[in-house]
Amino acid sequence: MSVDAIRLDGADDVATALRPLDAGHEAAIGGPGGAMRVRLVEPIPAFHKFALADLATGTRVKKYGAVIGALTAAVPAGGHVHVHNLTSLKARPQGADR
Repeated sequence: MSVDAIRLDGADDVATALRPLDAGHEAAIGGPGGAMRVRLVEPIPAFHKFALADLATGTRVKKYGAVIGALTAAVPAGGHVHVHNLTSLKARPQGADR
């Protein structure tokens, strides 16, 4: 099976597109835990992330099996996850909510 995107860890909330993908495309995703498919709701640029399931505002998004940031807006399954709706949690002031 040819894949359009990869999920790097079975616990990941996102997959990474291996090429530009069009809205409406049913993306084939490979990686740990077996193959899956997600219909994209918007275009996804190459090497950008998209949600594997509906994700609520505030969700701590996992990629590589680790939290990479928190959503500032809800993202539907197949929606683009990037700097416009994801904030990094890496450079937080000491004592800030984790």
